[in-house]
Amino acid sequence: MHTDGTSTARQQLSNLLEGLLKKAPGTTGALLGSGDGLKLAFTQQSNDHADSLAAVISGLYSLGRQQFKDAAGGIRQVVVEHDAGSLFVMSAGARFTDDRAVNTVLAVVAAADADPGQVGYEMETFIGGLAEHLVVQARPNSFGGSGR
Repeated sequence: MHTDGTSTARQQLSNLLEGLLKKAPGTTGALLGSGDGLKLAFTQQSNDHADSLAAVISGLYSLGRQQFKDAAGGIRQVVVEHDAGSLFVMSAGARFTDDRAVNTVLAVVAAADADPGQVGYEMETFIGGLAEHLVVQARPNSFGGSGR
C-alpha cells in the first residue's frame, strides 16, 4: 500500500495532537484546521465530526477577527463554554503575515472539569513548537470573481 507524504504528515500531526491531549487533563479531542474550514489533522473523533468541527472553528475564528478588524493585534483565543465542557480555539499561524496563506486554527475540546489555564498553556506550547509548519497556502477561488 502506497502512503503519500500528505498522509504521513497528517498522521504525524495527529500523533502530536494526541501528545497535547495527554499533557492537558480533561481534554477529549483536538483538531488542526485551515482558516477556511478544512481539517488538517485530528484525534479522538470521527472523520465526520472532524469535518464539522473544522467548519465551526473556522467560523468562530473569523467572527472574532471581523469584530476586531480595525484594532491592532490579533485574536489570541476563542472559548465556548457549555455545561458539558468547553471548546478552545487558537490561531496556530497568526505570527506569519503572508497574504498567500490561510491561518491554521487549533481547537481543543475539554470536559467541564478541565483546567482552562492548563489547556490554554498546552495549546500555546504546541503552537510555539510547530508554528512555522502550520501555515497553509490559500487555495485559488474555483468560482472566479473576488472570493467573497
